Amino acid sequence: MATDEPPTTLDGTAFLFPGQGSQTVGMGRAFYDDWPETRAVFDRLDDALEIDLPGLCFDGTADVIQRPSNTQPLLLATGIAIYEGVTARFDVDPAAVAGHSLGHFTALAAADAMDPATTAALTYRRGKCMERAAAADGPGTMVAVLLADPDEVAEACSTRDDVGVALYNAPKQTVISGTAEGVADVQERLEERTSARFRELDVGAAFHSPVMESAVDCVETAMAEVTLREAELPVVSDVTGERYTDPAVARRDLTTQITSPVDWVRVVETLREQGIERFVAFPPAGVLAGLVERIAPEAECWALETPADAREVFA
Repeated sequence: MATDEPPTTLDGTAFLFPGQGSQTVGMGRAFYDDWPETRAVFDRLDDALEIDLPGLCFDGTADVIQRPSNTQPLLLATGIAIYEGVTARFDVDPAAVAGHSLGHFTALAAADAMDPATTAALTYRRGKCMERAAAADGPGTMVAVLLADPDEVAEACSTRDDVGVALYNAPKQTVISGTAEGVADVQERLEERTSARFRELDVGAAFHSPVMESAVDCVETAMAEVTLREAELPVVSDVTGERYTDPAVARRDLTTQITSPVDWVRVVETLREQGIERFVAFPPAGVLAGLVERIAPEAECWALETPADAREVFA
């Protein structure tokens, strides 16, 4: 339990927060039920939102929680509420934090660069911006490309202006995103040239692609009303792989990532270069833990799914 002593920094440990596509109905419920600290954060964030946060998170349907204006604050709330539960109960801080796409917002809230309630409200507005962009320009599609060299995938995308690489998730695991026509054309090109396998993602819109261009001004307007401050923990950008605490970098990258790819490979490589040997993925934790194991199989990686997992990692 927390004491009056400052938290212990876990040298060599980074905390990771997931993005859209990782959401599941019931995520974080075990922590909410077991930890009063987590429940208090959920309730506080619920007051800042126009949605029923616990109701959607624990009892919603897969279709409803996939809607960006629901997904984004739900993931933010789950991550930061469990993070605050961990730091309060075990008196620990990580050496660094990082987040995948939407998870970059959670990482900044964890690093005290943004107020959690303000961040939750911002992600709700961000989701609305993306929904409007998808409605105006077509929802588009996202397809995972497996077993192909990332440079080959990027080259195939470069022939069109309506599709691009959205995610560099792991070696030979990328995601392309854009209009349905553009993605189909790129997939056909890759099928002719490589032995790649493909899997369409059930995410509801073409994130990190030109389809989201009309969301940029909308998100910038929302972010202009938000105060960002110097991060108290080092953050690694999912856009550039840069390790930073400067709020100007956060403001730049949180807008840039709307139409630019997430380079998760570079995030993990930067953390390894900075001496990180242990990665702790926060709920819903399975996706990021799996990616880290592919990028840095020699590193120690934990997926927090239950309070029992947290006790094993931190106690």
